[in-house]
Amino acid sequence: MVATDVAVIGGGIIGCSAAALLAERGASVVLVEATAIGAGASGRNMGAIQHPFDPVLAPLYRDSLDRYAALAAQDGTFSLPEHPAGVLMIDTDPAAAQRQVNRLTALLPDLGATFMDVEEVAAAEPSLTPGFAACLLAATGYPVPPASATAAWARLAERRGAQLRVGSAAEPWIEGGRTRGIRLADGGRIAADVVLIASGPWAPVHVDRGGGWQPITRTWGVTVQLQLGGAAPRHIVEQDAVDAVNRPVNAATEAGASPPDADPPSLFTVASAGGMSTLGSTFLPVEPDRGRVAKLLLERGARYMPAIAEAQVSEIRLCARPQSVDGRPFIGPLEGVEGLFVCAGHGPWGISTGPASAALVVAAILDGAAVPAALQASRGWRGD
Repeated sequence: MVATDVAVIGGGIIGCSAAALLAERGASVVLVEATAIGAGASGRNMGAIQHPFDPVLAPLYRDSLDRYAALAAQDGTFSLPEHPAGVLMIDTDPAAAQRQVNRLTALLPDLGATFMDVEEVAAAEPSLTPGFAACLLAATGYPVPPASATAAWARLAERRGAQLRVGSAAEPWIEGGRTRGIRLADGGRIAADVVLIASGPWAPVHVDRGGGWQPITRTWGVTVQLQLGGAAPRHIVEQDAVDAVNRPVNAATEAGASPPDADPPSLFTVASAGGMSTLGSTFLPVEPDRGRVAKLLLERGARYMPAIAEAQVSEIRLCARPQSVDGRPFIGPLEGVEGLFVCAGHGPWGISTGPASAALVVAAILDGAAVPAALQASRGWRGD
């Protein structure tokens, strides 16, 4: 039987960056992933590292940016733009765009939100349909190919000595109120002093013991990867309401307000990196038909950016996001089982805040460091 200091369940951005950080500190690590590195939202995101619009999560975003810069300096494949592309939050109503500027300036002054009228937007992004005003966030928005960050952390983890086992489903192995390691689907076991659950939307399946920990649900996203060529936007472009997607009741409420056979709702977003543009986004409470949703995204997207109608589609992607009950991740030890830790529930902000979240849980594992109260895993255990 294999033995290690820490066993990690999940090969997304959290699991891979945590494995790299644990190995850097000298811990022996085995990471187990059921399908592929970055198989879920960590490889099928919009391809943008950006501010999560939440003052509590803002420090995680800033620390993650620093960690990405350090990662890029060590990895010959992954690169982080030196300067942000900016996030252009577009709206047909100039007054609404101005209200967004005012709101974000009051909430997050470091974002440097500024108003752009329709002429300024048309000059900044000529591929957009004319008539949009915008709230510009010039200080955030770093385009990266969707799967590149997770792959780079996985490579770093292996260089530092972590073992990555892909193709093996696993669950915590718990006896007598403490973690013994993990059980593999093939019947094997890996002994470990600590188990870190970093399986995103599947974390409750791995954690729950009798219904006591269910604070993470799944919201389903479909994205379409396009080749827009010279029409690719310079900014990350988002429909103005996109900052509200990390409110957990929104997807279910909006979907529930429509007849069962109605077309699912979506928000226009597009980000370009590495010669590819990623079009989205959906936040749906049940798994959709990816082909149907992709068709809708293309039709709706062409109303915002006419070049989308003629763009070559490279890939249609579907994934489940780990949506927490309060829009913030659950990080740290879980009550009732010694040696069991979790880091999950980042919603759409896993790529933007994941490495710093991993650093928090690593410090909790190795040093017993406290996690900020608003992010503690125990709040989900108690039903807070």
